[in-house]
Amino acid sequence: MKKRLSPIAAVVVLLLVLATTAFAASTETFYGGYSDSYTKGNIVVDLTNISSMENVILSETEVAEYFDDIDTLNMVIDYDFEEYKEITVKDILAYYNDNGGVPIYYADAGPVVVTAKSAMRTFYFSYKGDIPTVYEPKFYSFFEYVFNFNDKQIYIEPPEDERLLAAGTFATLSEPGKYIFVVRDDGLVFPSFAGIFCVHIGNTPSETPIPKEPENQAPKDLNNINVNPTTSKVLVNGKVVEFEAYNINGYNYFKLRDIAQAVNNTEKNFEVTWDGVNKAINLISNKSYTPAGGELAKGDGKSKVAIPTSSKIYKDGEEIFLNAYNISGNNYFKLRDIAKAFDIGVTWDSANGTIGIDTSISYVE
Repeated sequence: MKKRLSPIAAVVVLLLVLATTAFAASTETFYGGYSDSYTKGNIVVDLTNISSMENVILSETEVAEYFDDIDTLNMVIDYDFEEYKEITVKDILAYYNDNGGVPIYYADAGPVVVTAKSAMRTFYFSYKGDIPTVYEPKFYSFFEYVFNFNDKQIYIEPPEDERLLAAGTFATLSEPGKYIFVVRDDGLVFPSFAGIFCVHIGNTPSETPIPKEPENQAPKDLNNINVNPTTSKVLVNGKVVEFEAYNINGYNYFKLRDIAQAVNNTEKNFEVTWDGVNKAINLISNKSYTPAGGELAKGDGKSKVAIPTSSKIYKDGEEIFLNAYNISGNNYFKLRDIAKAFDIGVTWDSANGTIGIDTSISYVE
């Protein structure tokens, strides 16, 4: 038997949650919503007793097994105002399959508790079997939240006007097993209203238990993640340019020196230097880029391992904070972070799957 709670309302855009391969079996905090180089996403969710995680491309057979209720697969949870069409759970799964896989979380011990730490529009979960469940919602008045944020109250009973789910709303699923866990969010304004979508898809824990590290051996860096090449075509000032780029957590990451080379000799060029003494990357505005060799080399099309970059980053002498990864010895940065730092226009042509980099226009959030 499958049970569920209905969502309160629809939201606008899906975001992929932060992906790692293994966790200590304790409370993990996930951030969703819009993020930039200075702030984490403002949607905060705690999830307990998650032992490991992987992104999985789900086949139609697996989807049929996990979602044995056709009403769940066809449930409308979003609307695409650009294409004027409803978005169902089936569409969401297809979206994730096309962007690195559906995130599957394994809980080797119960209970699994999903707790909203910020305002939520939707709190949906479903599960297989007769699992004892506790759901305790709390509420905000929508109008208090929007127009009188500092004095907003938390209500145990739903207020008479339009309401949001408040921080502290939680659901407890008592059994271990396999879960799909997604945060949905419009991600455009602060504070924005997210939706939690948690589906219990199996009663067995992880098929491959997390191996214990040998004694006297340092644990592996659990922040390392497998990443896939970006397949989108890229135009730089209208001309096709081939980049070795990767999709990491739903964003396109480009080799820093490739971007510098691509916009060199334009009004938005910038220099890249390495300070070996202080282990710092220096970015200098309005200065021609000095090639180091190997820029804009074509990738091999294979998946790679990305390691978070710990180097300090300075722009025009001031330290800035950007998400960066080292892949095969090169530093990769989120394209939009670099574009924002140097006011370079970035566009996305969804019809043709094309990324545009335009130095003649300004960056737009």
